[in-house]
Amino acid sequence: MNPERVAVQAQAVTGSRLRAAPFEFGLMASLFVLYYITRGIAAGRAYDAFANAFEVMHLEQKLGLFRELWVQSWVLAAPALVRFLNFVYAYTHLTCVILFGTWVFLRHYHYYREVRAIFLAMLGVGLLSYTLFPLAPPRFFSWRGFVDTLALYHGVNYDHPGIATLYNPFAAMPSLHAAFALFSGIGVIWIGRRWFHWILGVTHPTLMALAVVGTGNHYVLDVIAGFGLAAACWIVVPRLLRRRQEPALDVSPMIPASRW
Repeated sequence: MNPERVAVQAQAVTGSRLRAAPFEFGLMASLFVLYYITRGIAAGRAYDAFANAFEVMHLEQKLGLFRELWVQSWVLAAPALVRFLNFVYAYTHLTCVILFGTWVFLRHYHYYREVRAIFLAMLGVGLLSYTLFPLAPPRFFSWRGFVDTLALYHGVNYDHPGIATLYNPFAAMPSLHAAFALFSGIGVIWIGRRWFHWILGVTHPTLMALAVVGTGNHYVLDVIAGFGLAAACWIVVPRLLRRRQEPALDVSPMIPASRW
C-alpha cells in the first residue's frame, strides 16, 4: 500500500476523533454532573435511608458479611494507611475513569462505543437505585463505632455549600466507586492484555474496595453490588450491541413462481 495514502488516512482518522472529542467529553461531563445532583432527588428521604441502612446491616449479619467495623479497626491502627485510603476514595474515583476513557478514545477507538455504552448502563442503574433505595452509609452511625475518616483526618464538612450542592449523602447502594473501579479494571485488562494491564486492572478495584469500606462510606454489600453491576454490564451490554449490529435475516416465506 502507498505510504502516502496510509499517512493521509491516518490523518483523516485522527482529525475525525479530534472533532468528536468535544462532544464526547461534554457528554461525559454532563453525565457526571447529573450523577452528583441526585442529592436533590434524595432530599427529604432521610428516614427511608436510615431504615434501609438497618436492613442492610441486619442482612449482612445474617450472611456473615458484617465486617466493616473490623476493617475500620485495622485501618485506623495505621494513620498513614488511613490517609492513603482517603486519597484513593476522594481523588482516584473519577480520575481513573477519565484516564481510562481517554486512553480508549485516543489509543483504542474501535472499543470506545462499547466502553461508553457499558459506562452509561452502569450510571443509569446507579442513579435509578439511588432514587429508589436511598441508603445511609456507615459513617452516619458513629454510635455503633463507625468512623468518618475523611472528616476526622481532613476536616471534610459535608454541609459546606460547595459540597452539599453536589453531594448525595444517601447514594451508597450500589457503590459506584467500586463499580467504576472494576469497570476500568476489566477494560484495561480486556483491551490492553499485557502483564502491567493485569496489575493495574486488579490493584485499583482492590484498593477502592478497601477504601470505600475503610473510610466508612460503604457497606460490604454496597461493594458486592457495585462489582456485580460492573461485571454484569461488561457481559450484557456488548452482547446487546452486537445483536443490534447483526443483519436481519430474511425469513419471509418463499412464494412459488407462477407456472404461467
